[in-house]
Amino acid sequence: MAADSLFSKLITWLKSPEVFGSITKKIPGEWRLYEYYIDLEESLINLKEEDLKINKESLLIAFDEEEQFFLEASLPLSLFKNLGKGSWSVQRNYITLIDPENFRNNLEFQFAFEKGNLKLLKKDKAGKIEFFGFFRSAQKTPK
Repeated sequence: MAADSLFSKLITWLKSPEVFGSITKKIPGEWRLYEYYIDLEESLINLKEEDLKINKESLLIAFDEEEQFFLEASLPLSLFKNLGKGSWSVQRNYITLIDPENFRNNLEFQFAFEKGNLKLLKKDKAGKIEFFGFFRSAQKTPK
């Protein structure tokens, strides 16, 4: 009977917003891209940290506590061209970057944290990877 009570408390906690809220608390801060994948013409391309340095590519996303973001990108991807700042929102394991001037520029990513790093995944309607990026906290990023 005690096991049933403990199990029901665990299920209640898992369904509560505080579980997903704790993930949201990890998001604020500056995140610097160190590796990414894109799917081009039926081929998955992987660019690693060394490639980004050689190509002078970078992506920095800063999220603040008031659910505002700032994005600074020098990537050859049209995905980030029209979006520089706005608000962000989280629904389960999806984060949406919201353009205050044009909703067509909004970007929705599936996200996850692993070993303190942020992963962002965006697929098109056919399931093709538009962007799969790995970010470190900008404070931990080597220069």
